[in-house]
Amino acid sequence: MATINASPTTEMSRELLYSSGWYVTFMTGNTERIILQHIKGAHALGISALVTVLTFVLGVIVATLARLYVWTKARHGATVLTATSTVAASASDAAFSSPKDEFGIAPVLCLAFGLGALNTSISRKGEVVMPLSYVTGTLVKIGQGVGLHIAGKKRWGWVAHASTYAGFLLGAGVGGLLFNAFDERNSLLTLAAVAVAIAVVTWRLDHPRFLEKDGH
Repeated sequence: MATINASPTTEMSRELLYSSGWYVTFMTGNTERIILQHIKGAHALGISALVTVLTFVLGVIVATLARLYVWTKARHGATVLTATSTVAASASDAAFSSPKDEFGIAPVLCLAFGLGALNTSISRKGEVVMPLSYVTGTLVKIGQGVGLHIAGKKRWGWVAHASTYAGFLLGAGVGGLLFNAFDERNSLLTLAAVAVAIAVVTWRLDHPRFLEKDGH
């Protein structure tokens, strides 16, 4: 599941190239911008960064509630929400295209919501244990796992996190190639198509037996 979900995450990170500096994966950067933009006098940008962070958190909340009350016997709900958000981002970009040929606020917020939802995919007993867009946390898990492996405390616990990081790198590469191949203005549409395809594959691979591993 982790590597399946990594691709839409990193495809979204490519959108920074064409989103006027808006972050859709890097909430640390957005949090810094909440303060720094106001210090620079760019109050509108500071507010937009705050709205982006809140939308990301909203995606986490909605996906968590959906898992508890809608998709109670499966784990694919977060991927479905992410795919739906990317389709909404593409549609809103087409409907409200910027005169500067840059993404407006609506597509960015849709992507931020979808990424928040996506990060709830890998959980144990209702708690997220493997964030999919938080690379710093993944690298910490890899380092800690390798340290525990060397000490003989826990063998191979770092492999799952390393595979997630590898999936992130692969997604960044694929996203970059698609971004260049299909032109910037078609990048959101391409992202939506890829995300929907991944959601369909995830849906087919999902099975209630995974719930035992999740502690449900």
